[in-house]
Amino acid sequence: MPQGHILVTGASGLVGRAAMEHFARAGYKVTAVSRRAPFDSYGARHLSVDLADEAACRNAFSGLGDVTQIVFAALHEEPDLVSGWTSEAHVERNAAMLRNTVEAIVPNAPGLHNVTVLQGPKAYGAHVRLMKIGAREDRDEDRSIPNFYWAQEDYIKDRSHGQDWGWTILRPSFVMGMAVGGAMNLIGAIGFYAALLRHRGEPLHFPGSRGGVSQPTDTDLMARAIAWAGHAEAARDQVFNIGNGDLFSLAEMWPVIADALGMEVGDDRGFLFEEEVPKGADEWGAIRRQHALISPDATSYLGQSAQFADWIFARASAGLRGSISTVKLQNAGFTEAMYSEDMFRKWIARYQQARLIPPRG
Repeated sequence: MPQGHILVTGASGLVGRAAMEHFARAGYKVTAVSRRAPFDSYGARHLSVDLADEAACRNAFSGLGDVTQIVFAALHEEPDLVSGWTSEAHVERNAAMLRNTVEAIVPNAPGLHNVTVLQGPKAYGAHVRLMKIGAREDRDEDRSIPNFYWAQEDYIKDRSHGQDWGWTILRPSFVMGMAVGGAMNLIGAIGFYAALLRHRGEPLHFPGSRGGVSQPTDTDLMARAIAWAGHAEAARDQVFNIGNGDLFSLAEMWPVIADALGMEVGDDRGFLFEEEVPKGADEWGAIRRQHALISPDATSYLGQSAQFADWIFARASAGLRGSISTVKLQNAGFTEAMYSEDMFRKWIARYQQARLIPPRG
């Protein structure tokens, strides 16, 4: 059995859930932290903690003296998702969450080796403008845009000085995985949308305009990169972009998504998720009963992902492009890659197997 105790924050989210599953299945001792309980803990111990509460963190974590790696995947979003990304409150709360976690663990965990922190393409301004193609670490960051990344990054760099432990920052582009109630879960939103259309006897219409190219990151691949970062000397005190290794367009991927769902491709029809999800709540309830799904009600299932889906499909029509260079990570020794078509098929199948969405039609 592997030696080590992994603390995973944000365990109900896309990356945190994947990391929790990876380490738990590998035999590590895992403590998973999130305010909402994940739909499956995979044998990890779960703690419900408000990371913005310093005293709560101290009470919950001070006894975890054998922690060897902190995986900080927790994220607090403001009620208005997109406008909140540049708000001062957003920066301050997320900075406090990391600080409270680390300060509760470090004085009591002499075996701590690594703190892995998650960022993303917002480091390159992707949330406010078209980002530079092939954005690189330590060259293309835009610190002029308010962003909690910089507060967290500056803190962890300063806090690690003179310590036996190091840090690693990973910047995935367009994270794809499995979660319930998250803020930026496009596959979950598409699964909900597809279930409504299928229930109505309709094909899978494309809910946006055709345009935009992006670079996805599979959360299972991310979990393996996080495990690598916890032990690789080349990852110590480094920032890495990470992605699947290819590019995709949602419009061109749509037939693959439809096939994985067992549906025919429909027309291009606009669909505003945030407006339509409440209207489809009763239908979703009927779908859940018909297929014995474990998913909660529509709002609880999607969280803020309806807002995110609207932003993604609107950005695609405006020429969304998300392209980061992953050369640094490959040169450091993590060389995994996967086809994004395989990623979409895998996650849709896993949502179906977990009874989060209806089985393939």
